[in-house]
Amino acid sequence: MDVLFVRGGVLEKEFKEVSNSTYNYSKQVGTIDNGTIKRTNIFYRVINKIIRRQKRVRETQFYSKIASKNYDLIYANTIVSVPYGTAIKALAPNVKFLLHVHELQTIITTLLPDFKKHIPNIDKFIAVSNQVANNLTYKWRINEELIDVVYACAEVNIEPHKKESDDFIVGASGLSYWRKGNDVFIQVARYVTKLYPDHNIKFKWVGNEFLDKPIIESDIEKLGLQNIVEFTGELSSPNKAYNDFDVFLMTSREDPFPLVCIELAMLSKPIICFENASGSAEVIKKGGGFVVPYLDIESMSEKIVYYYKNRDKLKEHGENASALFASFTPENICPQLADVIHKTLSK
Repeated sequence: MDVLFVRGGVLEKEFKEVSNSTYNYSKQVGTIDNGTIKRTNIFYRVINKIIRRQKRVRETQFYSKIASKNYDLIYANTIVSVPYGTAIKALAPNVKFLLHVHELQTIITTLLPDFKKHIPNIDKFIAVSNQVANNLTYKWRINEELIDVVYACAEVNIEPHKKESDDFIVGASGLSYWRKGNDVFIQVARYVTKLYPDHNIKFKWVGNEFLDKPIIESDIEKLGLQNIVEFTGELSSPNKAYNDFDVFLMTSREDPFPLVCIELAMLSKPIICFENASGSAEVIKKGGGFVVPYLDIESMSEKIVYYYKNRDKLKEHGENASALFASFTPENICPQLADVIHKTLSK
């Protein structure tokens, strides 16, 4: 197995340890991130053409080198990597192209607006939830026979410990931006605090604050929620914070099947999420928490208060969540992925 990085990142070293060879598009081909391309005079237009021409040459050499390896399968693990897979397949038409889809409609159209033109090049699709599969079928007209649903998986190291405070903690996690609903999280905290000021309920978001940190801090301050809402930033070991959560709030506008739900469920935390926003709802609605109407802040808030007042149900739903998500481990899911790969290669 060889790996092509679009950009690379913190896990690059780990991928290299389990790969025969690796390629890095951004390092070997580069990107056109040059201020000169925005200039209008003739000198800069000429420079821009030269830069683009050189990049096309490097790109052709890059893809030709990969295609010459005569791979049996291209496994694209996100919608973002589709154009790279398509470029390789154009030079090696006999290779099978398998796309593992972790995205729903808004993200697909945002990150890959021309997805439709790539679809004929893809031999098989893996959807991480039924919601993702339905989106591929009804929005993109992909034959359902080409789609296999294989839920996501996560490794969870459970290290239970006693909570450090008596606060009832409503937790959330993830990159803090519009898709994850960090603004919705703050609005839920505002609503709960306004209607139930005597309840000892705190809100904690674990994860990278991204570019909107000043906006988050400003909103919290203007709402007077400094002692109620905390955005911890990225934690190298979030397990301790997760253990302190009483309930997990998933305010995402779109989240096909987030791994954090598996992690929190395995820690016996009930989950509250929005309908039509996440494939995790397919599991949660079986008794591992509550699925409320989309962006219904009031309903989401009332479910939090319900758990605050009914600790027996909090415990029951947490245990249900643990049982419902227990099978989403690498040991159970990876063989399913291997089966799809073999099935794709046999056609």
